[in-house]
Amino acid sequence: MGKEIEGQQQMAEEVRKSVDEAWPIFVDFLKKKKARITQARKIVLTQVFSRHDHFCADDLAAELSSGPNHVSRGTVYRTLALMEEVGFVRIIRDTDVHAHYEHTFNHPTHEHMICDECREFIEFTSDSLAGLVEEACRKHNFKERTHRVVIFGLCESCRNKPDD
Repeated sequence: MGKEIEGQQQMAEEVRKSVDEAWPIFVDFLKKKKARITQARKIVLTQVFSRHDHFCADDLAAELSSGPNHVSRGTVYRTLALMEEVGFVRIIRDTDVHAHYEHTFNHPTHEHMICDECREFIEFTSDSLAGLVEEACRKHNFKERTHRVVIFGLCESCRNKPDD
């Protein structure tokens, strides 16, 4: 049990460090956009940074809908849009066009595979794919802000399930 508590404390410390580093950047961005700088936005940013999954905005809004850190659903959605614009989160759409978010601040670039059957998100990195993106941008004199590669299909578990 001690190692589990230690791991949780380490994760909380990493979240705090990321928030401490990201918040001033976000504040500068909000000032340039002439957007309000509020405690509610910092609560959303902190909650997003504490997640290490692919989440829906509704799930985040539900988590923040009550308690001492209550944030309105509208504030959650507006803050996520601003966080995406500044590059702190990335949106991944599944085949049903549901938007899933993941925070990207201080995280290595990676891509996704989404299983059509069980909806599992599988993250992967590929140096050759990254090289192709860089080469295409260079060839077209294009300054990349972000990119997404999402591959849809069946994961190994679903492919190996016996037919019913």
